[in-house]
Amino acid sequence: MTRVYDVFDKFSILNIIIGFALGIYLAFNHNSSNIWFDAIPFILIIGFIMTIPPIVDSMIRKNKSGEKTSINAIIEAFLLNVAMITVCTAFGIVIGSFYIGNYITN
Repeated sequence: MTRVYDVFDKFSILNIIIGFALGIYLAFNHNSSNIWFDAIPFILIIGFIMTIPPIVDSMIRKNKSGEKTSINAIIEAFLLNVAMITVCTAFGIVIGSFYIGNYITN
């Protein structure tokens, strides 16, 4: 397991919290069938921001000890960030929609 995944694991709880918060916000304030078109830009931007710490850590490790980090590990970290945020956003939308009673049955 590379250092990228160690840093990613430390920030994964933040992904979960942000995903639920985004989903609940969208459920309360955006009652439309195109809710995912509103969520996708936020998810991608937050996923990129949450990928910055593993990138910075791998750059620091390269300068200190000469460890090389593969680009595949960084891409996997980004995709895992996006996936975690997306799943938590979906749960937040479902829970928030059922709570306030504005779910769409289409």
